[in-house]
Amino acid sequence: MIPPYLHVVPSFRSLRDAIVADVGRAIWMAAGGAVVFVPVELALSVVTYSQPIPLASVPNLVLLVALLGAILWLVLAAATAALSIGLRVARSAIAHAPHRAPGPFVAEPPGADGVRPGVATLWAVVATAGVLGMLLQRTGAWAIERYKEPQLTAALIAVAGLVLAAAAAPLHRAFTAAARAGGAALAPMLRVANPLARWRAAGVALGVLAGMVLLACWLAFPTAREPLHARTVLAAIVIGFGMGVGALAHDRLGPRVAAARRRRGTRSQRTRGLVVAGASLVAIMATLLHFGGDPDAKYVAFTASPAFQNLIDLVRVANDVDGDGYGSLLGENDCDPFDSSIHPGAKEIPDDGIDQDCSGEDLSLRDLAAPSDPKDPIPDKFKRTDWNVLFITIDTVRYDETTMGGFTRDTTPRLAELAKKSTTFTFCNAPSAGTMASIPAIITSKYFHSGIALDENVPPHMPPRLKPENTTLPEIMKRAGYYTGVIASHEYWNDWGMEQGVDDYDNSIGKTPDPYRVCADKVTDHALAWIARQQGKKWFLWTHYIDPHGRYVAHPDVVDWSDTERDKYDSELKWTDQELGRLFDEMSRLPSWKHTIVIVTSDHGDSMGEHTVPLGTHGTALYRELQHVPMIFYIPDNAPHVIGGAVTNLDIVPTIADLVGIDVHDLSFEGKSEVGAIFYGKEDHDRIVFAETNLPDRQRAAISEKYKLIYYLNKGIYEFFDLTADPWEKTNLAPKHPASMDPMKSALDKWLERVMYARDSDFNQQIRQMKDALLGSAAPAPATGARGALDDQIDVLGASYADGSAAVPGSKLDVFVYMTAHDRESTDFKFSLTAWPTTDATVAPDVAPPVTALHTSPHLTADGALPSSRWRPGEYIRERFTISVPKGWTGTGLAVAVVATDKDAPKTTHLHVIGVLPLQAPAAPPPPEPPQGSNGSAAP
Repeated sequence: MIPPYLHVVPSFRSLRDAIVADVGRAIWMAAGGAVVFVPVELALSVVTYSQPIPLASVPNLVLLVALLGAILWLVLAAATAALSIGLRVARSAIAHAPHRAPGPFVAEPPGADGVRPGVATLWAVVATAGVLGMLLQRTGAWAIERYKEPQLTAALIAVAGLVLAAAAAPLHRAFTAAARAGGAALAPMLRVANPLARWRAAGVALGVLAGMVLLACWLAFPTAREPLHARTVLAAIVIGFGMGVGALAHDRLGPRVAAARRRRGTRSQRTRGLVVAGASLVAIMATLLHFGGDPDAKYVAFTASPAFQNLIDLVRVANDVDGDGYGSLLGENDCDPFDSSIHPGAKEIPDDGIDQDCSGEDLSLRDLAAPSDPKDPIPDKFKRTDWNVLFITIDTVRYDETTMGGFTRDTTPRLAELAKKSTTFTFCNAPSAGTMASIPAIITSKYFHSGIALDENVPPHMPPRLKPENTTLPEIMKRAGYYTGVIASHEYWNDWGMEQGVDDYDNSIGKTPDPYRVCADKVTDHALAWIARQQGKKWFLWTHYIDPHGRYVAHPDVVDWSDTERDKYDSELKWTDQELGRLFDEMSRLPSWKHTIVIVTSDHGDSMGEHTVPLGTHGTALYRELQHVPMIFYIPDNAPHVIGGAVTNLDIVPTIADLVGIDVHDLSFEGKSEVGAIFYGKEDHDRIVFAETNLPDRQRAAISEKYKLIYYLNKGIYEFFDLTADPWEKTNLAPKHPASMDPMKSALDKWLERVMYARDSDFNQQIRQMKDALLGSAAPAPATGARGALDDQIDVLGASYADGSAAVPGSKLDVFVYMTAHDRESTDFKFSLTAWPTTDATVAPDVAPPVTALHTSPHLTADGALPSSRWRPGEYIRERFTISVPKGWTGTGLAVAVVATDKDAPKTTHLHVIGVLPLQAPAAPPPPEPPQGSNGSAAP
């Protein structure tokens, strides 16, 4: 049964009385929306917040949320009242008695057919918008596919829009009539739950419909997940429900409240109102100036609730008098709110007597003269014991595709903004071309394949796990009492050994595999929440942003650069950069920003099809598009520098250790400290850095500012590029062997000898993988052969079958040949095995193999990982050769000889006949069975 008061259509004596009533209803509706929304959103925020909330911050959080609820009430009341007044005034222009019509949010009584008039109109609006939107979208898609000229396409879409707009009115009338007829037909059966006749039922039906559409989009279109902010949609639904509750409360309680006021009297009402208003004002001011600025409380609201975040932004905008993006309330610290050139994020101008960045003092460079001694000291001004360190790695960032790298698209404006205040390195090279090898290398300053202890007993598709024997960057930070944290976003971090030295390890974002994951906003939210909890501590935080990694996802709500793979990659960069900008903006409002060092880099780039590497691929080559990455060091109040010359992001670990004053003399690093570049602008134009990858084959590279040399170990060949004349490495000069190649080759050889051929099985993946070839110093016991010289440095010890048995004609098996070097070999030999059948027990060492002998393909030892020039005196080497013994061979033995061919001079060969291995006669075939008769007996 419908309450009688809902059948009454309000009637007012004048337009003014009607407007006053509409405003009163708007205030009640806004109060209902705020009162219902705030506790629901607070509960969701507490549940979804990434960490426990400190108990001391709970009262501050409650005050802050109450303040945001009051702001929401004010916004809703103003907006609802403005809409009500606008509609009321519009009606007054076309109606004779507008004050007698119901307000826009008054539920009119149902008509004779049982349908409330506005419900049919609501469904007609929804249906009309849906049909016209779908038609316009299909028309636009057709025009774009059929006509490639942008202006013609735009004109066709505009014409279609005008035609559809003209059809909107009749279509709306038709849908209204249909909805009203449907509501009337259902009214006898569904009195209350009729979605075509009742407001509440219609609201529930629309909510369910919207949820189904969002869920369908979420499941069917992974690239659309990021724009669909479920919490924002839910907040809107809750607010709308609350406003409905407020309207209902107004109708039920409004008259009673007004009567109670009249009974109490004007003076009592005024006194009570003044007391409530005064107490509210005190609470609001205290929250704005003090309690709401508690970082823990603020960033629970800010990072766990999009709605609360928008309300906090609204407070900022409201008190940002000079429009510089910084306020003075809720913990923000714009030290001159009337000068837009002075704020916490401003660039400090040295020695001008003005504190542009609100750090408390003017930056002076008078004490930053370049030192004369070889060791670059930290200037006294920057010798602090309270530095915080934020280390940011962004997956798959090509330097040439960034704003600071000169790209035509403004893909990374916020990073470029940070770079202008920082030391930025224009030619930083990643240690490898893929995440699996680069990330461990960066955080240890050791090369992945040559310098890191790894546990390779891991599940499929997971990277080798770092062993505790390694010393990671978080462990180094713990030496100085830092509280350390990691916020990751990929499944690699689930069990990668990266938690060594980490107090707070968070990979909840990347816990499960998802190639379409959109998470830069979540990484920023988690980082802000984590940093807010550490105010007053000395902290180190490493965050990893995964979004630019393929598969690329479009971000049309950020930027729409079409839908090619490269367009989507650039869109991923823009999206990630936007979230980094939000991180920097919010951090600059925290007290710890003035003593926080920020380092930004990437683990590798990505291919856009420049070489043979397919578009969107990395890890398989060492070309520039895969190796050249950003590296930025932001030190508060330090003068910015742009540094040329080749560097590597293996420099990050020793540089951080120097900056924060950690003693690491007991550790060794492949990178070097960049203190000289950061504080004095020093460049090293002659430096050579290195890179490696093992996929799909082993490659090693030496890189200078002018040249790059890539060595393919398995093939024993080089690629040499002049980066000045050929920056994108298209012309291989190695066949011409210019004089400039020799210094690069010498540097590469020395580096390989130091890292790749170091005989430390714990910290060298190459040596562990060479265990089949490198036997160490224990002498083997081959089945045949006596020690003999292959050349002046290498002796052959003998040969054996791999499984210890004898060869059988028609079989395939492995033969081991054992060798040792009694002096350092200067030649890289390719080894092959020659074999032939014999009836002799021995074979003369100078016998020539017959022309019918079989020969295996020549190969470098361990597929190039351990060439003969790297053998060390006293080590024993085992070469494996796979042979297929022909079926027709007969004899009692298999004579074997090893052939060594100079890799660089194929006509230079050395042959050594080893001896005779057993050869079995093939088994005699079984005798044929006699033919069988029809009864199963032998046929006569």
